Amino acid sequence: MNQRYLCSELIDLTFANGRGQSANLEEIGENSALVLTEHPVRRGAKLQLNCGGHTLEGIAGASRFDKILGYFVEIRLDPSSRWSPEWFAPEHLLVLGQNGATRAFPLPMASGY
Repeated sequence: MNQRYLCSELIDLTFANGRGQSANLEEIGENSALVLTEHPVRRGAKLQLNCGGHTLEGIAGASRFDKILGYFVEIRLDPSSRWSPEWFAPEHLLVLGQNGATRAFPLPMASGY
């Protein structure tokens, strides 16, 4: 099972063509991420998520537009670019557990971004 974590961290997305844009990392898991952007991201686009001093690589999947917030974009992380909270923990990271239990990671694990 791929545990997903709610989070909030400003990141940079960089596309294969070198173009980039800012985004907010909303959810993260070992195999996937959800970002919120102001501009649409083409499904299938190869990109990098630059989070502080860490980089994850993946492919854009489904996108959902919210007229107030922007574009929620699912990203499937490459098998060679898996995430774990021990490797990098966004500043605001909330674990959603079974039966609705939640647990926030302590600040010492948070990034300095």
